[in-house]
Amino acid sequence: MRITPEKMNKLDGKVCFICGRYLLNWTDNDLAYLKVHTGTKAKASPDMYHLFACPSCGKIAHKRCWYDIGEKKIKRGWFKKPDWRLTCPSCGTALAPETSERVDWESGYELPSHPDSEVYELHTPDVIAWKAGSAIGKIGRAIGGVFQAVGLGSVTDPERSEIARAAQRVGKTIQDVAERVFRLKPTPAERSQMKELKCQNCGAPLPLPGSLDDAVVCPHCGTAHLL
Repeated sequence: MRITPEKMNKLDGKVCFICGRYLLNWTDNDLAYLKVHTGTKAKASPDMYHLFACPSCGKIAHKRCWYDIGEKKIKRGWFKKPDWRLTCPSCGTALAPETSERVDWESGYELPSHPDSEVYELHTPDVIAWKAGSAIGKIGRAIGGVFQAVGLGSVTDPERSEIARAAQRVGKTIQDVAERVFRLKPTPAERSQMKELKCQNCGAPLPLPGSLDDAVVCPHCGTAHLL
């Protein structure tokens, strides 16, 4: 299933649970190859890569990471060829029957029982176009002169850790946090006088931050607010 630029907001800021890279980033190793019956190698055109979500736990990773880490070799003894089994590294669920052969990546590898037609397909020109079009949103724009809206993918690692802790305090995970994050930069005096906060996305009341907290997450819609 091809992911168009209009749908890429849902992947913004989300990371591959296997390698830790952003899902909207790729390397040459991630790029897909076609199955060519003559035995030659042919990279797909335009350049594209795939993402696959575990049907059991829902965690998403680059298809290349599933190839490198998710599919395990099962040894059958000294004189027998090994079998292969696709297993989720997160929840341990077996995602396909064991197979005796495995196609090499550059020979057009597909996940066993999960062909490319059923996984997420991203064309790199589409991703580049989306990143260019969302640059203004990632830099941030003023919201009522108080908050700034930024993309989750643009926050720093310490800010992301603060958001993850804030999400945990309301029973959520970083995967539940919305793509758009609001940033407020109050002075120490303004912060000490905070009596209530409202979500800048849905208007629901926000939990007041503790003295050492730098983020809160809306328990209703999952929108993060950096302080």
